[in-house]
Amino acid sequence: MTETLRRLHDDGFTRVHLWTLRDTPRSRRFCTRSGFAESGAERTYDFGDGNALDQIEYERTC
Repeated sequence: MTETLRRLHDDGFTRVHLWTLRDTPRSRRFCTRSGFAESGAERTYDFGDGNALDQIEYERTC
């Protein structure tokens, strides 16, 4: 994650956004430990199997 954030910064990006499934506490902890915070945005997404899943957006500066 550190290298990815460094490269994004070097390429001129100032913010990073990512989405994770709402019901995956392990993934959400990873986001938080990596310096991301919940943005307040939520969405439901169907990955093509007809089973829509709730997602939460996280964001941070590069």
